[in-house]
Amino acid sequence: MKKIWIIHNSLHGNSEKISKQIAEGLKDSYDVSLDSIKNISPEDIAKDEPYGLIVAVRILAFASDKEIRKFTNDLDKVIIKPISKVAYFSTHALGWKKFFIKGMKKTLGKIGCVKEVCPEYLEVKMQGAEGPAVEGADAKIGEFILTIKEFMK
Repeated sequence: MKKIWIIHNSLHGNSEKISKQIAEGLKDSYDVSLDSIKNISPEDIAKDEPYGLIVAVRILAFASDKEIRKFTNDLDKVIIKPISKVAYFSTHALGWKKFFIKGMKKTLGKIGCVKEVCPEYLEVKMQGAEGPAVEGADAKIGEFILTIKEFMK
């Protein structure tokens, strides 16, 4: 089975919860590992030589999480075998604007250890900083899981 890592930097548990939903939806097709960037290092991921990576991105102060962007940049420094497929999703409690995710998209596009970034991403609006997700989020997450399965083929 192809190895996929899902990483998050959850503060209130929203990104972690959605990461777990995605992992559950992928585990029948992939060997999935999931963890917070607070608990792992880029070297931990590099040693697994993953086929895929899914990055959970919190939107903070109208921009994508700088810590998760730094982690992916650091990953680029230690990966020997490039990651074939990368996807990402975001959580936020704001009125959604596409430029919120611009920093993450730019970061993933620049790092050399990534062969292909999924052109589609998921954004999940939370009812507040501590969640829960707004109504209809589970359906969007389900659709994103199907998108990832197709993309990771």
